[in-house]
Amino acid sequence: MALAIPNEAAGAGEALARRLAGRPELAAHFAAAHRRIVRHAGAAEAERWSRAVAALYDANAGPALMEAMWSLEARLLPGTSAQALPDFWEATWTLCRHAGAAVARRSVNSVAGRVHYGGDDGDALAVLRALAGLAERAADGVLPLLDAFDEILAAVDAPGLVRWIADGLALYPADRRRRAAYFGLADVLARQRLAEQAGAVRYATHEERLRKVSRALFGFEPDVQVVADRAVRRTRLAGGLLLMPARFTDLSVEEAPAAFEAAVLHAACHRAFTTSRFAVGRMKPVQLALVALLEDARVERLAARRYPGLARLWGGWHGTPTRRAQTVPSLFARLARGLAEPGFEDGDGWIAKARRLFDEAFAADPGRQSFVPEIARIIGHDLGQLRIPFDAKGYVVQPLYRDDGLGLFDWEDVDPDNTDALELQVEAARIREEEIDAGSSDAPAEPGERARAQPRAPEEGAVVALYPEWHHRLRAEQPDHVTVRLYPAVDGATETLRAELAAARSVRARIDALVRRARLDRPTRLRRRLQGDELDLEAAQEAMQALRLHELPDPRVHMSRHRSGRDVALLLLLDISQSTADTVGPTGGTVLSTAALSVALLGESLAGLGDSFAADAFASNGRADVRITPLKDFDERWEAALPRLAGVRPAYSTRLGAALRHGTARLAPRAHHRRVLVVVTDGEPSDIDVEDAAYLVEDARHAVARARGQGLDVFCVALGEAADQAAAGIFGRRNTFAVTRVAALPQRLEALYYQLTVR
Repeated sequence: MALAIPNEAAGAGEALARRLAGRPELAAHFAAAHRRIVRHAGAAEAERWSRAVAALYDANAGPALMEAMWSLEARLLPGTSAQALPDFWEATWTLCRHAGAAVARRSVNSVAGRVHYGGDDGDALAVLRALAGLAERAADGVLPLLDAFDEILAAVDAPGLVRWIADGLALYPADRRRRAAYFGLADVLARQRLAEQAGAVRYATHEERLRKVSRALFGFEPDVQVVADRAVRRTRLAGGLLLMPARFTDLSVEEAPAAFEAAVLHAACHRAFTTSRFAVGRMKPVQLALVALLEDARVERLAARRYPGLARLWGGWHGTPTRRAQTVPSLFARLARGLAEPGFEDGDGWIAKARRLFDEAFAADPGRQSFVPEIARIIGHDLGQLRIPFDAKGYVVQPLYRDDGLGLFDWEDVDPDNTDALELQVEAARIREEEIDAGSSDAPAEPGERARAQPRAPEEGAVVALYPEWHHRLRAEQPDHVTVRLYPAVDGATETLRAELAAARSVRARIDALVRRARLDRPTRLRRRLQGDELDLEAAQEAMQALRLHELPDPRVHMSRHRSGRDVALLLLLDISQSTADTVGPTGGTVLSTAALSVALLGESLAGLGDSFAADAFASNGRADVRITPLKDFDERWEAALPRLAGVRPAYSTRLGAALRHGTARLAPRAHHRRVLVVVTDGEPSDIDVEDAAYLVEDARHAVARARGQGLDVFCVALGEAADQAAAGIFGRRNTFAVTRVAALPQRLEALYYQLTVR
């Protein structure tokens, strides 16, 4: 609501003085303040100030609030601009109008307590405006915030306070009780969000703008997933996803808009101009890093030809190390700047050669992506001759907006003898979890870890991991939000389950045939052959280089392909929540009994083929108790799982996202060509501590996207009449298979394995 300033064009001070004549003490304070304003800013500014004072007086502010404002002004002057003082009165008027004079007075006194005499007004005004904005949207939240005012402002600056308030309003738009707890720091989420704002620069606030910018420039929108993992220090290309770190510790709030814009548009350049992934072959980590650096420069030059302003955007992030040491990070940072900035002079011979080779190749054919690894091999060899060591694990790409480069390579095309590159392959395939040493510091982990793994203990309810959880209103992950606990299985009588398996003999035969037909083997390239179906480009390039050097080339320039047998790891997650006790189909069986039989049928077929296969049951009793019951580990025989499967009983709720993250953490490190995560559930996430129906659904959808971003195939077998629609919204229609009766199971599994066959 706009400030209601009286309409006098002149004489506002005299008019207010006459109105205050009957209140001598208030009139005296006003007269003293008026003289102070005239002395510092002149009569014209004093008139504007007088109108703002009169507007607050007319809002029934009362003498206590008026005197608090004059006291604040006395602290601000002479260090602040008198022209800004009416803005303080306007913010206070908003507070008084929406939250009342008493709350407005306390707000002013709280802000005044943080102002040094003669100090700058900028932060104080921003804080007062933040409180006024909260009063406009949720006046009931101002008083609880003032109760925790000092603690909050000790953690965040004024922009951080604005973002933290926005989080609270997004979390609890209509729940006054929870909103009051949030702003009073009595809510766990409030403290988590405060910790995030204290050190985080969030992508979510820039997402909508950058979607529009990318679409306008390149014709497509970026698919960005925010990653709360401190191991990820740069963006990462993962298939069609751009994985964005939840925080950049070396980035200020002021730099954030340009940094995120540079990062997103750089990733868009790769999508537009990097037409194929680079073969790893026998390249060493230093050569891989050079390929990524040179390809970054190539795609940025191509984009800058079309949009010259992009060169200025990216160029501002290139710095020069203060010490020009002969280290790989220093050389690479200077080379990156030299390729981006033609006028940059360095004087290093290695950098000069790299720039010359790149400029010549780019001038000849900028669209020829293959010149990048050619140059990388040459200058990488030269770097090796200089005996400069390269720490592949500690290397961080510069400048900070560029991706880490791992997503540019075809990691299935790695020479088995290239052990250094194989270590990077593991990092490229997944986002590593931070391993917490039980004997290390007792200090709390930094917010933003993906998961804190704990030693697996044998006792019931032992904590095995903490995982983040996605909040769809905040569009951000809440770090360490759910606790996963291990509950050992209780063996049950297997007679009934074995009888059902025997009765489903024909079903078992059909599943067996389907599983055997699925193409789950690893395609292997046999390189450097005298004969073969294809040309080995790497070997051919080396042969051409040998010819140019008048050396005898290696004639083994062909390669062939063959499949080396089935190579699959499959993890089944079985929902055993209370909702699985419902009957399904005309036979009267329960959802859980149908699910157990489904797992048993599939498990027998996979075990017969020797596939790597595991199964867990899951349920939840609030976010502090997500219950995982192991049914079969990857290295166990299938027979050991039957008593555990027969002993499961329905209970508790379904926090699906946490179960998916735990399953992903188990499956992602497996060194298999195909890793498949199958959830058997009734498709309805719920828990006792969640009232928002969309919250767990969106979290589960986010967990599925993250799992796929790590290279996993994720499917859902939905059991029950209504399960199909619920699960399809999470897993996607093509990856959801509805089963309402055992007789339909082969058809559903056939559809599932068809997906594996054609992918």
